Amino acid sequence: MLRRTALFSFLLLLPLGIISCNCSKDISKTLKLAEPNKTPPGYAEIIGVIVEIEPVAKTPNKNDPCSKASCIAKVKIESASYGAGFPTFNKNVSVKIKFNFTLLPTSKDMFPNMEESYPGLKVGDKFTALTGFVSVIGSDNPEYFVYGYSKN
Repeated sequence: MLRRTALFSFLLLLPLGIISCNCSKDISKTLKLAEPNKTPPGYAEIIGVIVEIEPVAKTPNKNDPCSKASCIAKVKIESASYGAGFPTFNKNVSVKIKFNFTLLPTSKDMFPNMEESYPGLKVGDKFTALTGFVSVIGSDNPEYFVYGYSKN
């Protein structure tokens, strides 16, 4: 009985000893390789190309920048880094994205209190942006939006 208990203990502890001996030296390398995703939850960092720009939207709110300039573009997503909870894009499929500060270059006339400035985007321009999404009730497709971007 004592031999069986000793054998059982040995077989139970042997894998733990092997794991601790093998991992103790390499654990720092493993942790560096398993760096957490830098994209925040609910967002995707994309590289996209403007394929088409929709005309200025007719909105009842005269103060809405999208009533004065185009805000929505079809974008071909070339690559994306996803944060937790963000739906994945289909590769090389164009998606509609709303640019909340319009597709025009930012100006003090339109955004008097804004410190950031964006150069504007036109068809064919490549850009990098942090993209968010909103789920729409009754639709399988989320609505995507961008606040800021950088032109590539």
